[in-house]
Amino acid sequence: MTENNNKILLVEGDIDFKEPIEKLLKNEKYDVISALNLKDGVKLLEKEFDIAIFDTNLSDGNGIELLSNFKGKYKKPAILLTVKNSVDDRIEALNNDADYYLPKPVIFNELLAVIRNLLKKYNVQSNYWVLDASNVSITDPTNKTFKLTNTELNIFKIIVSNNENYISREEIFQVLEKKSTSTTDRSGDMLISRIRKKIDSGNRNKKIFNSIRGKGYKFTPLIKLI
Repeated sequence: MTENNNKILLVEGDIDFKEPIEKLLKNEKYDVISALNLKDGVKLLEKEFDIAIFDTNLSDGNGIELLSNFKGKYKKPAILLTVKNSVDDRIEALNNDADYYLPKPVIFNELLAVIRNLLKKYNVQSNYWVLDASNVSITDPTNKTFKLTNTELNIFKIIVSNNENYISREEIFQVLEKKSTSTTDRSGDMLISRIRKKIDSGNRNKKIFNSIRGKGYKFTPLIKLI
């Protein structure tokens, strides 16, 4: 086992592409186990990995099949590599729970950055909501991700930075670029209500936001920014 203890499953059908990626990852001290085809990739799914990288164009099938199997067994991140880069391909990848989609030729520094980001995100996922500023999204502890608007992202940035996950009415109005903080202006309350409905994870018995009368809102779950 290598220094950082992160195990990567790499299933890449092009040996001329697989070998330099594998070398790159090993140079970064990752423990890499690889395969060239769907059949061998399926066998490797019996092992446990921290992250997986699947090529969609394999000699004996589509890497999306591996992605679906991997996601069905583990709550771990997975990246798809593909020579295609159409909107339909990206939608298919996301519909099959890919965490990231990289068209070939892959920029190695980008791949490394994506791996580090996803590992960091999943390492805190079991207890925290994770705010991902770069992808303008928030992910709950069950690994369900919600896309945010820029306004919603700015609200959460303030929540993360404040003590006890708190945001005041004045700060909400600042995000909305409003000068007035009149008690009759309900736009801030309406914004919080929309966010609450968007990220309700099915547990309606536990409030995600608690209203502090006359002051603002407290986001009740634990939350981290990555």
